[in-house]
Amino acid sequence: MHLQHPSRTTKRHGFLRLAWWMGAAVPAAALASTALPSLQAWKEQSISQEEMLASLRGQVEELQSNQGELGYRLADQEGLSFANYTEMEDLRRSLDEALSVEDELRTELHTYRAQLKSQTIALNSAHKANDPKSIRESLRRDILRPVFQLSGTDAVGSAVLIHEDKEGPGHSYYALTSYHVVRDILSERPGVEDYYAEAIDAFFERDAGEVIAEARLIAENVPADLALIRIDAGESLGQVAQLAPIERAEEIKSFSPIYTVGCPLGTAAQATHGEVTRRHWEVSGEPLWMISSPAFFGNSGGGVFLEETHELVGIFAKIYTHGSFRPQVVTHMGLAVPLQVLHSWLRDAGFASLLPASEAGSLAMAEEASCEQ
Repeated sequence: MHLQHPSRTTKRHGFLRLAWWMGAAVPAAALASTALPSLQAWKEQSISQEEMLASLRGQVEELQSNQGELGYRLADQEGLSFANYTEMEDLRRSLDEALSVEDELRTELHTYRAQLKSQTIALNSAHKANDPKSIRESLRRDILRPVFQLSGTDAVGSAVLIHEDKEGPGHSYYALTSYHVVRDILSERPGVEDYYAEAIDAFFERDAGEVIAEARLIAENVPADLALIRIDAGESLGQVAQLAPIERAEEIKSFSPIYTVGCPLGTAAQATHGEVTRRHWEVSGEPLWMISSPAFFGNSGGGVFLEETHELVGIFAKIYTHGSFRPQVVTHMGLAVPLQVLHSWLRDAGFASLLPASEAGSLAMAEEASCEQ
């Protein structure tokens, strides 16, 4: 799809002092660094941080145990005379302080885990930076393999595998594409009224040769130009894209590096490199991202991937043209449906199971499992 170029538009008990000492035991210098250390230094720091994390977890458990004892003592005091009221109030204040210390330790634990995760990513990145072959192979696996071609008589477009259904028999997949790609392909067929009853040819380039499968429309969002299709294949189609968690949408800014992957002019999937140039752009009231990675007709429905993580963060939708007599394609002015729209639509359409868990939710689940252990 193309668009015309727009116009200018007290008492402290001993365990409390211990809790505060524990909170101070995590040195700030271990959580931040202004220079990238050597690979061995990163490994040693990660091991040290894991030990400190285990120590913090044990300290939280000890604090909870002491908190429970205070609760029992407070309950015993409820039946005493008014003469013991002062002691009861002291116990109550101590319990409140213990809860406050526990909250602070939990917050610190969350922060520490996030920093540890960031350092691990940086460690992996530092390792891969020294291995160009590994980088190229991961790009082929993560961003090229999930993208495939949808084809009709004349109309062509792209789509991205986002989920494999491993519960049923055979090999079934879900993929995202642009609604106008599905519409253009099926409108070439005379007499077609129900798009949901029609199959579309899907072409996958694999090492052993081309694989052809049938794709069927199962959900659509016409205003946002999105479609969800299902593919039932006789064999494995391989890698699916990793849809980014919703938090990633706020991290992406202008100049965030991205890859646009699609099948321009009906070719096999190929990637071009660029950046997000504008995060706030609208066409017909629908939010879009403007991107600079070169694209052409046939890229519609393909994926926009974040360079740093190889995660799918958008679906390529439109490209600008200039002029009316002989329109010229402005290849570096593409528009993509952004990550937050993908998440909200899939959730509202009843396909929340296709969405990744949020990073905040994953941390909470990890902490809950740790407390249960």
